[in-house]
Amino acid sequence: MMHSSNMLITNVTLQGKEGLYQILIHDGKFTAIEPMAAALSYPENTQVIDGEKGMAMAPFCEPHIHLDTTQTAGEPSWNISGTLFEGIERWAERKALLSIEDVKSRAKQTLKLQMVFNMLELMLMCRIQR
Repeated sequence: MMHSSNMLITNVTLQGKEGLYQILIHDGKFTAIEPMAAALSYPENTQVIDGEKGMAMAPFCEPHIHLDTTQTAGEPSWNISGTLFEGIERWAERKALLSIEDVKSRAKQTLKLQMVFNMLELMLMCRIQR
């Protein structure tokens, strides 16, 4: 299936605006943001997505995330003191339990959560040891 370079997102709310809107995108650029009542003309091959009355908003950016260590807090024990030194000790304990499957599973789960919460750009950190 060929993907269209045209997209129309309908039935979305906009922050600070009343009612539902439609957003027309052509070649990655917004070409129209109009109330649903407005008649928009668009090419036949336009992909139409129903926003289901959700809010259209700019995505968030995650400036620093470690996918190799994600979702490991408290495993096998918590950093009770909150200090860097104890944190390093706790990570050494957890690191001994790592497997490729474990890291991949947690990383995928975290990336899915990032998408759900509208994170479009991530700056990833990951240690790879051979």
